Amino acid sequence: MGGYADKLQKKAAGVLHPGELVIAAVRTMPRGTTTGTAIGGVIGETIAHRQASKAGTAAGQGSLAAGWPNGNSAVGLTEQRLVIFNYSAMGKPKDLVAEFPLDQLEAVDMEKKKVTANALRFSFVDGSAVEVECAKLEKTADFVEAFQRTKGGS
Repeated sequence: MGGYADKLQKKAAGVLHPGELVIAAVRTMPRGTTTGTAIGGVIGETIAHRQASKAGTAAGQGSLAAGWPNGNSAVGLTEQRLVIFNYSAMGKPKDLVAEFPLDQLEAVDMEKKKVTANALRFSFVDGSAVEVECAKLEKTADFVEAFQRTKGGS
């Protein structure tokens, strides 16, 4: 553990099963957020909204990925599941908004997309997927590695 996982562990303590620990955690944003922010103004906001809508459409209604929450999320990985919280403007986790047992996830992959952000793709066993962005300061590679270790061991 360490870093943001420690902060999320404290908040998640009330919803975790006995002995369950947050192994890794990242803060995510909807796809297109960094592009919209970089451009700024109404045009930037429109671009970000379109990208987020495309990502939601790609998830497919009724799919596992459709259960992924809209907006900024703090995603925690445990030995059993992903726990997803919304978070404040200061990055503090607030409320549990979704969870996915690890047996519903096929893979988590990272793509270095932009100068300011990486993309994480969460692929589900039903063939659906969701792509989100993480600021470069997030430890996305560590999160992916922790998922692969955990999923490989289950």
